[in-house]
Amino acid sequence: MISVLVVDADDDALRTIGEILHSAGLGAVLASTGLHALTLYRQVPVDVVVVDLRLSDFAGIEMLRAFRDERSGVPVIVTGVASPGAAIEAGRLGAAEYLEKPLRADQLIGAVLSHVPMMRHLRWSGPSESSWTHPQVLHAVKAIDGRYWDAELSVRSLARELGLSTEHLCRVLKRQTGGTFVTLLRRARIRAACRLLTTTTLCMKEIAAHVGFTSPNRFARDFKKLCGVTPSVYRIDAMRSSISPDNSERAGVSES
Repeated sequence: MISVLVVDADDDALRTIGEILHSAGLGAVLASTGLHALTLYRQVPVDVVVVDLRLSDFAGIEMLRAFRDERSGVPVIVTGVASPGAAIEAGRLGAAEYLEKPLRADQLIGAVLSHVPMMRHLRWSGPSESSWTHPQVLHAVKAIDGRYWDAELSVRSLARELGLSTEHLCRVLKRQTGGTFVTLLRRARIRAACRLLTTTTLCMKEIAAHVGFTSPNRFARDFKKLCGVTPSVYRIDAMRSSISPDNSERAGVSES
């Protein structure tokens, strides 16, 4: 799972960002102070950092410099109110991106995914306004993310586990996420497949089975639909990028 370190002094904003990331199948490590964030940064492997400019003990720009000095190579996304000066300074210090508050769910998730090399092809098509805060939706998406590998997982079985009717679960998922159960499950499975394609030598048939597909052909079809390329091309492209001298620039290409 992709892990994101989120640093924000506003408890409500911190909680909301964490819920948005979890609902999209991403891991979130939360810190409300710069000191706590640096401690976590040294102890926990993270793929991306999202840090606000206004912290109680550090200025956001100072935090950006500290992250860079502590461990280079981890993309840092800076958030804050509209400020051209801050955005320019953040860019000068190597920020991967500057996002103005208030954040939209799709904007945040898209930015995070676009700065994770193995996920750069994945096309995020989430809602433009929903922050996915409905408790039943959060439980459902968490279950999907944790059990995407189960070929028997279905909307009916999940609704039964949550004590809901199938119709009600379908309705709240569609209203909050903009997608169906099948869409969310497909995304979770393809995200996992992307990780296996770039971190293992498993063949396509094995990867398909590992992430819950009963048919390699269906896996290949769904993968290309979501990522725009076949699994084999994705693996080859990822291998080339990992040894390319301009890999850091390629990793930041925005998703279509």
